[in-house]
Amino acid sequence: MKETEKRKTLFHFDCIVALASIPIALFLIHNEYNTPNPSIQQTLGPSFMPIAILIALILSAPLLFFSSLRTERKSGDDAPLPAEPPSKTSAEQYKVMGMVVLGLVVYAVILTPAGFIISTTLLIAWQTQLFEKGKWVRNLVVSVLFSVGVYYLFVHVLKVMLPAGILAL
Repeated sequence: MKETEKRKTLFHFDCIVALASIPIALFLIHNEYNTPNPSIQQTLGPSFMPIAILIALILSAPLLFFSSLRTERKSGDDAPLPAEPPSKTSAEQYKVMGMVVLGLVVYAVILTPAGFIISTTLLIAWQTQLFEKGKWVRNLVVSVLFSVGVYYLFVHVLKVMLPAGILAL
């Protein structure tokens, strides 16, 4: 058998991820229900969003599974594709990854004192500037609108408390 030929397998990576995500999501939902509730009175509580995201993951897993099977079936009978060499991560990519992590660490440190709106605006402006250099005005407008919109949604619609920080004055 040639090295460039694909070995026939029952499932490929996407199928395995789809199948594995369902029991993992169920396990996480079970753990979320067993987490003690905070003493703060809230309409939905802090477990609403994680459970909603995990349910969306469970609902999307069969879609990924069947989509990947269909894609595999279409490309399975064609001539085998040559294997692509693994791509090397450049120093610039490591620098960007480090800057993303640095931004998240700074965000975690300033979230409570500065508040959600200010810290999230700074984080999104920082992250978008890393990936879309030179578009400061657009990046700032998007980061402010996103931060204010999410804050309003969580605090006023979902009744979930977020840190107000220095804007609470």
